[in-house]
Amino acid sequence: MLGAVTRSAPRGLARNPSATAEVLRRLLRTHPDAACEGLRDRADLPRPVQEAMAAHPAPAVRMALARHPLADPDLRARLLDDPDWRVRIRAFGRRGQRPLPDAAVTRVLTELPRWAPATRATADELLAEFFEANAYSGQPLRLAAAHPDPWVRRYAAGFAGRRDELRTLLGDPDPSVREAAAHAVAEDARVMQPADLPAQHCHAFWMVLHRPLSPALVAQLLAGDDIEALTVLAASPSLSPQDVERLVRHPAPEVRRTTAGREDLTGAQVRLLAADPDISVRTAVSVHPDLTEEERARIEIDPGPPGGGGGVPELADALRWAGSVNPLLRRRAARRPDLPAQLVAALAGDEDPGVRLNLARHHPAAPPALLLRCFLEYHGRDTLPGLPGFPRAGLARFAGHPDPAVRRLVALDLDADPRTVDRLTTDPDAGVRRAMASCPRLPVARIEALLTDPDLAGDAAANPSLPLGRMLDLTEA
Repeated sequence: MLGAVTRSAPRGLARNPSATAEVLRRLLRTHPDAACEGLRDRADLPRPVQEAMAAHPAPAVRMALARHPLADPDLRARLLDDPDWRVRIRAFGRRGQRPLPDAAVTRVLTELPRWAPATRATADELLAEFFEANAYSGQPLRLAAAHPDPWVRRYAAGFAGRRDELRTLLGDPDPSVREAAAHAVAEDARVMQPADLPAQHCHAFWMVLHRPLSPALVAQLLAGDDIEALTVLAASPSLSPQDVERLVRHPAPEVRRTTAGREDLTGAQVRLLAADPDISVRTAVSVHPDLTEEERARIEIDPGPPGGGGGVPELADALRWAGSVNPLLRRRAARRPDLPAQLVAALAGDEDPGVRLNLARHHPAAPPALLLRCFLEYHGRDTLPGLPGFPRAGLARFAGHPDPAVRRLVALDLDADPRTVDRLTTDPDAGVRRAMASCPRLPVARIEALLTDPDLAGDAAANPSLPLGRMLDLTEA
């Protein structure tokens, strides 16, 4: 018997990459809650396991499948017919899941009014929730626009101002749909007036500032001292050249910093901001396309810590920026995953840590030595060991490293001495102990012993070297 201290073992077993479909099905029968928690962390979810979840008597298990990022679309579609309305709602969708079949979406849109009484929500609320769950995808709106029920088409018509493909609803045979589409298009094009701006900061306040703004509303904001609003206003395409000139000289550096990002600045404005007394303003304008490389080199900037957001630039821009004197432009270039080999080699040795980190994170051919270097040098590095190019050999040399995050790398070394891994299961750091408990180089006898450890049982159960017989035992514990 395994005893009470192994309550976490079934959860760990569910995420064990070596657990067979039969082990996982048995675990769903005997420990359904723990199994669902562990299954969330698996890199795969075998079809027989999904079938078992879809047919499981516990609604919580069926809900777990409905929300799982790896759930097969046809099984999610099946859950849309579940007797429990909570399961059906979970099957609506979420970011990261593959889309439902078109026929299933159309069927949901048809049946939502019949669901409303059981859910204590109105049909309109359910429809809104369905579209919110699929906001990342254009599929539901596309199907709603062609739905036979005017109620559904009318909802889609509300987005006609923002989506050109829905403007066909302006000619819909149903007058209420035509009216909704016309209103949406007119509202999207309407210029915001002072009366449209709420008195207090709220979601609607910021939404208004991102709409087309009338000269009267711009003048009202410029006359005030709301620095947060002016910072947003500084990026608005509704500003006149005179408005921009005022913001370039605004006393608040955060306003000037946002203004520095505008591409419509005059050459004189760019060079004024390049000499700004605030380093954050100079940094923001240092990437402006109007500057020459010689001018960039003369600007003192603070590129900030490695990492940060930003999109992937166009290849032509990346090729140009990769050789810039400005590290911020080189950081942008390093986010491009198809840079040629010679630029990858150059950026891998860049003096700026942010350039190296961006290359490590985004380029599939980033050198393994760079990935390891970045992990050793920077915070915010936790995703690097999961990249395909991260080195696996020689990591056992870090067993005595003072940083526990680095000691955890020993668990990735495919040739680590089992005695070293065993010793680290008693490391002072809990994260190191957990990593070693699930390391496949840990001796089997030690794995079995840790199954009775109240802190490490779950990680030991997740160890892929755990024998199949013990896995089956754990399903009955």
